[in-house]
Amino acid sequence: MAFALLIALCTCAAALLWARLHGYVYVGRTAAGWTTVHDDTHAIGERIRVLHVAGTYQSATFLDERWADPVFPYHALFDHAFDAWPTAEGPKSVVVLGGGGYAVPKHLVMHHPELELVDVVEIDPAIEQIARRHFFLDRLAEAERTGRLRLHVGEARAWLKRADRRYDIIVNDCFSGLEPEGRLMGASAARLVHQRLTQGGRYLTNVVSALEGPDARTLYGVIEALQGAFAHVWVYPCGADDPTSPENNVVIASDAWHAFEGAWEWPSPREERP
Repeated sequence: MAFALLIALCTCAAALLWARLHGYVYVGRTAAGWTTVHDDTHAIGERIRVLHVAGTYQSATFLDERWADPVFPYHALFDHAFDAWPTAEGPKSVVVLGGGGYAVPKHLVMHHPELELVDVVEIDPAIEQIARRHFFLDRLAEAERTGRLRLHVGEARAWLKRADRRYDIIVNDCFSGLEPEGRLMGASAARLVHQRLTQGGRYLTNVVSALEGPDARTLYGVIEALQGAFAHVWVYPCGADDPTSPENNVVIASDAWHAFEGAWEWPSPREERP
């Protein structure tokens, strides 16, 4: 028995040593499965840290002074939520569904001082702790102290049902490994999101799907659901080199029309564009 325990401990120690030597700073299990954090080199040569959950990349951060800048292109597309806001003071409140490495909340807090409130809903407390320790979430401690940033643990749809306020912007970046959060993709979820937005507010969601062909069913399903609740829907394709190959796509829905540069506007069955 003692010998078997010794072997197990040695195996574990060897695995941890191997992980450290290969740039891994965390290896463990979270609610969605095996989770790793490792340092790597970005395509353009910069050092980044990557969160890998259940077989797919979930988030990343730069390791230098750009620690609050998005690494993934689709995260940068979320910034279109702020384009030509219809009121001079701009949006004041955002809720982000899905924390991950907290790349989106970090960017919002550090680069959008007009925001008075950033709520974040993450289902797994272990992921939040990983983000604090390895993805610089701890650097937002002052925003947490003042209440400008509020972190919540819970399932996103249930949390939205209980929410006691409306938001100018809702961002949905919920994934469990490779799978999007299905409870946020249907018609009833679209109506719930609409109810939690201020008048003319904007909803943004990341949809991994092809733009054409049989693998585009996910995208078309999300668009159809949103058109049942919102007057206008747009799509920012993140990788349109092969429209039949699944890629990240940022979908925006709102009752207020705007000419989002570079986005594809889906014909609305509810209201004609002004």
